[in-house]
Amino acid sequence: MTQIAAIFDLDETLLDASSGQLFFQYLRHSGQFFRFFRLRDSWTVVSAVLLYRLGLLDATETMQRGASVAAGLRLDDFWPVVHQWFDEVVVRHIAPAAQERLAWHRNQGHIPIICSGSSQFSVVPVARHLQIEHFICTEWLCNETCMTGAIRQPIAYGAGKVHWMQQWAAAHNVNLAASYFYTDHISDLPLLEAVAHPNAVNPDRHLAQLAAGRGWPILQWR
Repeated sequence: MTQIAAIFDLDETLLDASSGQLFFQYLRHSGQFFRFFRLRDSWTVVSAVLLYRLGLLDATETMQRGASVAAGLRLDDFWPVVHQWFDEVVVRHIAPAAQERLAWHRNQGHIPIICSGSSQFSVVPVARHLQIEHFICTEWLCNETCMTGAIRQPIAYGAGKVHWMQQWAAAHNVNLAASYFYTDHISDLPLLEAVAHPNAVNPDRHLAQLAAGRGWPILQWR
């Protein structure tokens, strides 16, 4: 018998904030930014985001430029800081309403999964804390000891989320077309349209308008 998934985006959905912003703020405030990054790395990331918002850079190239600044960072140095950041900052940003919905899905026998465009450094700590076994993310590629500066493609964004969710659903005997998806952003429209139960959580303006027009639930989890 096929199963049903409960798919959760991470930023502004399971979390009430952006994990990327929270991480860089944490590095600055804790004085650890220059332990891992150079000043020009900040400009690489900021300029990529600005170009993306202006429509001059696509999502894949934006995320690739962000990952490129981490090339050569040792995993043994980076992961402990990630876990410290989660314990000190991120855990407070997990939305209580999201946890309530997660519990409801578990009671229904649904399989929870996080599907996020963020990297494993944001997704894995949240998944472990919430005891979510399955997750899909934009993976920053690594060798045995270091980050390479490259990302796995397609990224878990837009149609890329559908690509990876279809593979995961086939491997786990999940009926994606009968499943649930919770997200805040209009870029997730391909996956919202691929499931039976699309939900707009803390939606951006475009998603809020679309959800209202289509009669999708609009949820405020902040």
